[in-house]
Amino acid sequence: MGGRTAPPERHDPMTNEIAEPPAMREGGCPYCERTVLVYEEPPRCPLCACPLDEQTVKPFVFPEDRVPEGD
Repeated sequence: MGGRTAPPERHDPMTNEIAEPPAMREGGCPYCERTVLVYEEPPRCPLCACPLDEQTVKPFVFPEDRVPEGD
């Protein structure tokens, strides 16, 4: 009963999306009525999974990297 199993199937190498994740963005969810961080393409709310309007999604900037307005 020392049978052998078939070798594992060859898989494609990691895709660029996995190696380099998409940029973090923020957008307003009309259902949750909250500003959420978006990382999917096309943009969807991570809380309720409803689609977000691509026109309102903008790049996410960390607070310490933001340029103060009026300076």
